[in-house]
This record gives sequence, structure tokens and C-alpha cells, in this order.
Amino acid sequence: MNILPADYHIHTSLCKHASGKVNEFVEHAIDAGLREMAFTDHIPLPDGFDSRHRMDYHEMEIYQKWIYKAREKYPEITILLGIEADYYKGFEQYLEKFMRSFDFDLTIMSVHFIPGWSPENWVFKYDFPHKTKSQIINEYLSALIAGIGTGLFDVLGHADIIKRPGESLLDISPDMVERLLRTLASENMAIEINTSGIRKEVGESYPEAAWLPIIKNQNIPVTIGSDAHKPDQVAYKFDEVGGILKSAGIRKVATYRRRQRNYLDI
Repeated sequence: MNILPADYHIHTSLCKHASGKVNEFVEHAIDAGLREMAFTDHIPLPDGFDSRHRMDYHEMEIYQKWIYKAREKYPEITILLGIEADYYKGFEQYLEKFMRSFDFDLTIMSVHFIPGWSPENWVFKYDFPHKTKSQIINEYLSALIAGIGTGLFDVLGHADIIKRPGESLLDISPDMVERLLRTLASENMAIEINTSGIRKEVGESYPEAAWLPIIKNQNIPVTIGSDAHKPDQVAYKFDEVGGILKSAGIRKVATYRRRQRNYLDI
């Protein structure tokens, strides 16, 4: 039985690497017993940056219509309009203007690309023979910290997504992870527990469960997201992750309306 009330990270086919209709995602959420769900498709970025993994700007109108129609059709579940917004140094003005232009319920900050890394190197695939693992990880964590510091976002998404199977960022760069979480706390941002890693080779959530005691001690709010790219991935492993959260003493998840935070009990 799923004990988590909301899935706050769901994509649509507009991002070009997801499949399924919005109604199918919603029906899976209802079947899973969720009270709320948030669509958070990938933000369009300036000058066609990484256009093969995200919406085009003109598709925002379509995206909004899909969500609003689903709200009308399925009043039994709260359906939120969100966005997964890549932080990339130099895009701050664009991001601020974009997020003011639409009536979002929440914004998830993610980092997939890092300035100074060549185009073939990104968080999912990188090869730097001349750098140590800690240098690579610290560059990624520094980008997260810089993005949090802008104050533009509500939730940090899949924080340790750069890890590879058997790796722990807490082992590689413990001081930087703690600095990241302190910055989150000071900026009053939430952190997402993203279950998509469980269905991938790493076999665990982003971030890993070992982060939870620090998150709890820092009083950092938590959201839960499946990062669903197919309808049957909605609420993926929420029963398992809900138990892990409760064991760590986390009894509430953060919820959002028009970028204002509240909480639901687990």
C-alpha cells in the first residue's frame, strides 16, 4: 500500500523523450492512491540549448492546456503545473523572466550540463581522464550550490544523479554534500527524493538514503518524485521509499500551490 500522497515529478511527451498521454499519467496516479501530482516537464532553454530533451517555447501553451483540461476531467486528484528548470550559469535572467511569465505551482531545479564541460560530457555520461573523481563531483556540486543561491527555484531535483553504480557522493565529497544541504536550508528550498534511480543501474533513489539523517537534522523540506517518463512509472516504488522516510523520522512531505509551500502527512 502506497503511503506517500503526492508525485511531484512527471514528464509529458512534449519533452521528446517521454511517452504516453496526460490522461494516462493521471489515471495511474489515481490508481496508485495519490492525492496530488505535478507535471514538471523540461524547460525550453535559450538558443535551442539541448532542444532534443525539452519543450520548444511555443509548446508551453499546449503544455498548459493539457494540464488545465486534465484538472477539469479528474477533479478527484489535485493536478499541478510545474516545470523542471535546468540551472546553467549565464541563463539566470532568462530563467527568472520565464518563470514569472507562467502560473507555475512549483519549479524544480536540476543540473544536467556544466559550463566548461564539452558538449559530449554531461551528468549522465562523462569522461575526464585528467580529473579525479572528487574534482568532477565537486564541479557538479558547485553548480548545484550556485543554482540554489540564485533564489529562483522551489525544489532541488535528483541531487546526486551524477553518481555511478556503487558510488556515494557522501564518500567522495562529504564536505561539499554538507555544504550543499546547508545552502538548501539557508535558502529555504526543498529537496526531492527521486525514485527513478531505483529503476536504473544505480539501483537507489536520488539522493541515496544515507542523506536522509542530514536532511532531517537540517529541517529541509522533502518532496517525492518518480521522474515518470511513462504512465506506469508514476508513484514508482513509493511504498518502499515511504517506509525509508518514516524510518529516518521524516513524517511530512512538502506540497505547493502557486509556489507557496505547505505540507501533507505521510
